Amino acid sequence: EVFATAHPSKWGVLREMGVAEDHIASSRDLGFRAAFLEVTGGAGVDVVLNSLAGEFVDASLELLPRGGRFIEMGKTDVREAGSLPSGVRYRTFDLTEPEPARIGDMLSVLLALFAEGRLALLPVTAWDVRQAPAAFRHLSQARHVGKNILTLPVPTDPDGTVLVTGGTGALGGLVAEWLVSVCGVRHLVLVGRRGMSEDAAERVARLVDLGARVRVVAADVSSRAGVEQALAAVEAGHPLTGVVHTAGVVDDGVVDSLSPEQVATVMGGKAGGAWWLHALTQDMDLSFFQVFSSLAGVVGSPGQANYAAANGFLDGLMQQRRARGLVGQSIAWGLWDVSGGMAGELHANDVARMSRGGVTGLSAAEGTALLGAAREVPEAVTMAARWDWRAWDGAAAVPQVLRELVRDGSPRNQRGRGPATAGLRSRLNRLTRSQALSAVQDEIRGEVASVLGFASVVDVPVGLAFREMGFDSLTAVELRNRLGVS
Repeated sequence: EVFATAHPSKWGVLREMGVAEDHIASSRDLGFRAAFLEVTGGAGVDVVLNSLAGEFVDASLELLPRGGRFIEMGKTDVREAGSLPSGVRYRTFDLTEPEPARIGDMLSVLLALFAEGRLALLPVTAWDVRQAPAAFRHLSQARHVGKNILTLPVPTDPDGTVLVTGGTGALGGLVAEWLVSVCGVRHLVLVGRRGMSEDAAERVARLVDLGARVRVVAADVSSRAGVEQALAAVEAGHPLTGVVHTAGVVDDGVVDSLSPEQVATVMGGKAGGAWWLHALTQDMDLSFFQVFSSLAGVVGSPGQANYAAANGFLDGLMQQRRARGLVGQSIAWGLWDVSGGMAGELHANDVARMSRGGVTGLSAAEGTALLGAAREVPEAVTMAARWDWRAWDGAAAVPQVLRELVRDGSPRNQRGRGPATAGLRSRLNRLTRSQALSAVQDEIRGEVASVLGFASVVDVPVGLAFREMGFDSLTAVELRNRLGVS
């Protein structure tokens, strides 16, 4: 069995192995070596590939209780043979060390193993080039496995075709008009379950007046056949270059009251449509692939269990596409203040419930402006909504996922002089000097844990210099910024 980890904390290694938190806490008195031996039945591991330094090398050596091989690849903390535990075979390694002929022999063996299926390629993680600082920080912390690549955004090709699901509805029609008037799209395939209706005909006429060539397809994209039918409408001379998935169905209900039919209907329109669009276009050279998700899948929405699950699937699918180097973005929308479509199916009490949760309707102009802004965001999942901060009476009413943005029911002041800072100062003023120092230390350790990727505050060592903990210039700036708004 092979166990691989790049966790910066030795106690975090036990977490990655599935050890319960309470068991880790009780094991701290034993020491890491004893705790690790207990978990592995005294076996430890046989080989360590190391690129760390300092106490992390010591921790890695403790993983070899029966001896074994320790391959030093980073060479920032090379150890003397006499300082090593008994039975550990230690050597440094450099890729330039073997002779070219030897490297050729090694590559020949590896190619044969790949051909036989005994080895598989390492995973590839793609980062938008606008995420380059985060990508390099990820690499510097040794949190990656496999290859990491940077991808470049592709501009919209006016000679290509964009397919819009739900394109014959009110929301899809707004998106189509925005694509033509703002993005310069000239070829559209609009897909809707009912095909060409009187309202859809009016929308198509406006698009034609704007200079677009439009095809309308009556198809249900919840099935593979429906998506194949829609893709067949793309003209050969104007290949598909973009997808916008706005289609969806609502059939609300809490978890214990949902019928299989309700789940299938909602999942089919949202998740099924997104899946088949992904599966049938993943080999095409697309400029963009946007899906309309919902806040229901991010912050929750009472009475919309099936809808939340369907939109959560969309968010995950776009993250998977991006990890594979494909274009993809999920926008978790709040309420649009437009008539028709899913928005038109909401009852007054539904709108009132969303308003109590802080969500108010976006106008058509606001929604399309946010759609354009989302194109400039490198993340695979983003939220777009109009928030009424006054609806949250105290921090306890704020959805959990937004707690970092809001303190005491009001937006955080980005310069760090808002209610959060005042609250911290007030708390420190009530403490003794030693208590205040401890509180400040806990606050800083919490931010350090977030920046460096520690699983818990207790994993952050006390007394080490920032550089010894793994900070570089990028993470140092991030820590400074986080402390500035704490």
